[in-house]
Amino acid sequence: MRLKLIACKVFFRAVSSICSRTDNIVDITWIRQGEHNVPEELHALLQKEIDLIESGEDVHTNKMNDLGGHHDGIPGDFDAILLGYGLCSNAAAGLTARKHRIVIPKAHDCITLFLGSKEAYAKYFREIPGCYWYTADWIENSSMPGEERHNGMIRMFEEQGYDEDTIEYLMENLEGLHNYHNAAYIRMPYINNNRYREITRKAADFYGWQYHEVEGSMSLLERFLNGDWNEEDFVILEPGETAVPTNDIQIIKRTR
Repeated sequence: MRLKLIACKVFFRAVSSICSRTDNIVDITWIRQGEHNVPEELHALLQKEIDLIESGEDVHTNKMNDLGGHHDGIPGDFDAILLGYGLCSNAAAGLTARKHRIVIPKAHDCITLFLGSKEAYAKYFREIPGCYWYTADWIENSSMPGEERHNGMIRMFEEQGYDEDTIEYLMENLEGLHNYHNAAYIRMPYINNNRYREITRKAADFYGWQYHEVEGSMSLLERFLNGDWNEEDFVILEPGETAVPTNDIQIIKRTR
């Protein structure tokens, strides 16, 4: 199959590893991390990318055969558009395509895909409540909580002329870490670098959080990119269908 993947850049290492081994042809559009901070804007961006792909005006997509059909056995059009996101604060809800199937993992967010299943996500959500998750991919693509980010925010407020009491108030309200008391590093099989583990451990020490390490899994992402889609773990939208939240263990379902 030839597949179009629109994905958050936090999956760069994992997806690249799988794409080097899959029999499928995967054409990728990377979206920078952080767009999910405003779900309405991420939703609009994803729908725009889908529309551009279907109109042939997407600048990220490689054109295979402008005359249509196949070229030496390689299809010109896509068999499906894959969405490398979870529900992500409902950003994926309401997305639709006119001509292609859309496949979305049943996941609240990207942590489910790093852990390998929504069941694993639910298990750790119960066992390690109030947890901030760290992965090599997240650390490389985002300013993660830790002493460096904390001090950088303080310097920024100082440069803006705020006094000490105001800075303390701003830090308490803008860092958004009130409900966290655990930090977990997800070990992924494609990278074994102690630097990322130590970054997570130092962040936990700085905030006074309990440090954990969890074994990650490529199984859900592998099935996603290999085209092994079942209804238990993926939403498969036919043209004209859209996805809506279920507010239960299924997370997301299709509808017209």
